[in-house]
Amino acid sequence: MSDFRDQVIIITGASTGIGRATAQAFRRAGARVVLAARSEDVLRQLAHELGGPEWAIAVPTDVSDATQCEQLVQRAVEHFGRIDVLVNNAGMVVSGLFEFLQPGDAEMQFSVNFFGTLYCTQAALPFLKQSRGVIVNVSSVAGLIGTPTTSVYSASKAAMNAWARALRAELRRYGVGVVTVCPYFTSGVQLAQKGILRQGSLHHRPGRPRRQAPGTQTADEVAQAIVKATHRRPRIVVLSWAGKWIWRLDRCCPWLIDWVMSWGLNRLL
Repeated sequence: MSDFRDQVIIITGASTGIGRATAQAFRRAGARVVLAARSEDVLRQLAHELGGPEWAIAVPTDVSDATQCEQLVQRAVEHFGRIDVLVNNAGMVVSGLFEFLQPGDAEMQFSVNFFGTLYCTQAALPFLKQSRGVIVNVSSVAGLIGTPTTSVYSASKAAMNAWARALRAELRRYGVGVVTVCPYFTSGVQLAQKGILRQGSLHHRPGRPRRQAPGTQTADEVAQAIVKATHRRPRIVVLSWAGKWIWRLDRCCPWLIDWVMSWGLNRLL
């Protein structure tokens, strides 16, 4: 865990869930962290808990705004002098049957999950090339198979996956790593709290408690996987035994995954 001592890590979506746990995991590994999210008060409290300005700073950022992404990177370099790792974790969900989505829903989904990742990466890239650093994109198993009632969320993550694979080839000659981490269900991560919920959403069903899916991981477990992947630099990491099983089965028997998703959706709706 000493591999990241004094390295500088930018983490978007750092105020809650996976982002918060990832910031804590990198600090335990000796890194200095730059915390980005829209929740200024929460970020500042987390930065204080992680050691204050010498070790952690809070930079309120809306990643859907390219100018704010540039300012995030500038603030990180001004304060710590370098950037070694960018963790693109900020995200939200548009949930509901596609036929009931409203104008602007898909655009909002992509502006945060996809374009926010692009904006942050483009701003940080000159400094990552200097440090021969790593870009870690937090995607989802949903981006590998496409999941009903979160179709545009899946599409935004699938776009991230394809872009990251192309970027990995482009940046190899500079020694910059590009890693895609695909979590499965993660306990304690409440995407619906900052999402757009339409008719048919499975994220919020009053009176019907949501069961925990087999293979669900904690945010801390996902964070540890992100730290490990940052060190090893694989192309893609699919998390949890259930996520790996679904991904591999979809590659050899996609018809079966399609049938299971349709059958499950008919039972839930």
